[in-house]
Amino acid sequence: MQRPPSRPPIPRGAKVLAAIELITGAMALVGGVLLAIRPDGSLLNANPAALRDSPFPDYRWPGILLAGLVGGGFLIVGLWVLRAGRAAAELSIVAGIGLVVFEVAERFWLGFQVLEVVFVLVGGAVIGLALRVMRSERSRP
Repeated sequence: MQRPPSRPPIPRGAKVLAAIELITGAMALVGGVLLAIRPDGSLLNANPAALRDSPFPDYRWPGILLAGLVGGGFLIVGLWVLRAGRAAAELSIVAGIGLVVFEVAERFWLGFQVLEVVFVLVGGAVIGLALRVMRSERSRP
């Protein structure tokens, strides 16, 4: 009986990229769910006054967006990277750009928060690592 060909080992850069995406996705999913189930922000000690000039009356929709777009998106892309799926690095770039755009939009909706800076840096790191993974994949024979 012939064994199916095994997948090549996942390069270290891709493992690091996937780990960042999975951790970020899990944090966003948990944070978003906590905001959605307690829209007053009390489970995360989020100040409801931050929503005053935003399009949101409470944290329910921001939580749903955070959980769905960032949480779900990053978890799916991180798993895809681990599977060495087709165009995984390109999807990681899209996810990184999406996170940066999400945080910039949040800045305009909610005002400045330190976590926005942290996650813009995470998005930038994902983009940079994904570009590095793409270059290493293209240089392999």
